[in-house]
Amino acid sequence: MTPWQPQQDKILLAAYAKLPQGTSAQRIYDNLVLVVIVQRASGCIERAEISFVTQAAQDFLASLLQGYDLHQGAEPLIQLLQEVYFGPLKKALLSAVKTIAAQYAEISEK
Repeated sequence: MTPWQPQQDKILLAAYAKLPQGTSAQRIYDNLVLVVIVQRASGCIERAEISFVTQAAQDFLASLLQGYDLHQGAEPLIQLLQEVYFGPLKKALLSAVKTIAAQYAEISEK
């Protein structure tokens, strides 16, 4: 039997952001939650999940995030989201993306 060997080539990052009052998401969740699995060395987002109410929004945003290289920082991704996402949770989404990028930058400096 092969001994257990943990996968250390990937990391999980999570960010939370306050949702605006009166939105359907805020009625279900207290915060927006963004979770990404990232290839540690390359900075590439392999998988993303976000706590939006509809599956369409979750899938759309995950498809935008997957494949993004966090070595680029948050700005290119924020610019893309500014151009394609026009929902009421934009501010919370952008805040979570900035947090994820900052977390990765801090980890990659070590």
